[in-house]
Amino acid sequence: MIYKKLAFQLFWMIVPLSWCVSQNWKDHYHFNPQQTLNRIKFLDGMTGFTAGSLYNGSTENIHITHDGGKTWTDASSGYTAMRFMDIFIQDQSTIFMSGNEGLVIRSKDGGKSWQTMNTNTKEQLWGIYFISSEIGFAVGSNGIIIRTKNGGNDWETIPIGINNLFYDVYFTPKGIGFASGSNTLWKTDDLGLSWYPIADFPFEAPADWIRCIKMVNEKVGFACADIGRIYKTEDGGDHWERLASGVQEPLFDLDFVDELHGIVCGFNGTILKTDDGGLSWTPMISPLGIEHLYSIDLISKDLGFICTHTGRILKLNMASGTHLANKDLITMYPNPCTNYIKLQLNNVTQSEVKQINICTINGSINPVQGLWLNNRELQINIPIGCVGMATIQIESEHKIITVPIIILNAE
Repeated sequence: MIYKKLAFQLFWMIVPLSWCVSQNWKDHYHFNPQQTLNRIKFLDGMTGFTAGSLYNGSTENIHITHDGGKTWTDASSGYTAMRFMDIFIQDQSTIFMSGNEGLVIRSKDGGKSWQTMNTNTKEQLWGIYFISSEIGFAVGSNGIIIRTKNGGNDWETIPIGINNLFYDVYFTPKGIGFASGSNTLWKTDDLGLSWYPIADFPFEAPADWIRCIKMVNEKVGFACADIGRIYKTEDGGDHWERLASGVQEPLFDLDFVDELHGIVCGFNGTILKTDDGGLSWTPMISPLGIEHLYSIDLISKDLGFICTHTGRILKLNMASGTHLANKDLITMYPNPCTNYIKLQLNNVTQSEVKQINICTINGSINPVQGLWLNNRELQINIPIGCVGMATIQIESEHKIITVPIIILNAE
């Protein structure tokens, strides 16, 4: 009994509150056939694009939603087995995508049809970004940086004399640009006419492949890289510091809605959230376990989307309401528990409950059936194999209740 009481007290001391509400990523949509989705971008909360790599002879490897990801329409890129790496949305009509073999395609009708642009290169183009309707950039393998001055119709190469792979390109509203990649970060102050390396970026062996860079404003920006590395600048990108992420997995993409609120995603289902500008990072649980997560787009700090290795879309919807146990729970016992736990609810009745899950800290989600003792009290039997820190997730039509628990080994 002393052990159980101590474990219960320690649980509430060491588990941050944000972990208790971190169950808000939902498995929102599955593409069939499965396909690797490298990038997802939304114009707003309803209209978005994602692109996959299909190897079944189909050219319909671009997908468009107009209802917040509930349904998707397939569009033909004109290419089979093409790997698209990046998406840039100028407005509701004009969209660009970049990919293998120097490919840049453009749509002028909201994604219904696509045209191939003349890039004059066969290098992989990993990143694409436009700073106006006419001026845009793409970056990729062997240090390639190309620039268009006529809305993507024609492109010219800007030689910078390196062979490093560039993964990403990003510009601030005032035209300060960055190209990031394998052990390299370059900057431009003149709308991309000339580029120079950031000399004192804190690269670390064995490799620092900076896969994503984003500036929140003209001064503050973030970048993510392999081996769990996250970096921050507060002086417009001239100097960067490494932040403590707490993970070692490769991090593929990040997005921030302001200086404080951002999320990063990567290998093995890694999702990390910060609410304090990167000073601390809280793990969020992916409903897909250790499936790789390649791209994230945040519409707001409460709404966002992630695309995955096998063609799934995850949706974050904090605004739908996750309610903590102290608002909706009267009693919970025993906790720590072994074979079962009893809950007495305050603001939810039996008829309102749609789904009950036990979510463990390693990412597994276990649907369970509650045994209702009366209209507001239920007993939940703990599935075999669930041990350690976990949350019980009770979903109703209008909210999600998350209850942090400790599950002890019954043996």
